[in-house]
Amino acid sequence: MEEKQTILALGAGSISKRVYPDGRIERCENVKDVAQYMERIDEMIERKRKLFEE
Repeated sequence: MEEKQTILALGAGSISKRVYPDGRIERCENVKDVAQYMERIDEMIERKRKLFEE
């Protein structure tokens, strides 16, 4: 499977992926534990915002 598409994933254990025009790929994982995810939701949002802001 080729990785050609950017994906914004939400929820515990999910992984967002940004594919740049030059083919470079960056990933941003969320914590798997639901309780930790809920406690750290602001951190998860900020990391995804930084990944997709350019």
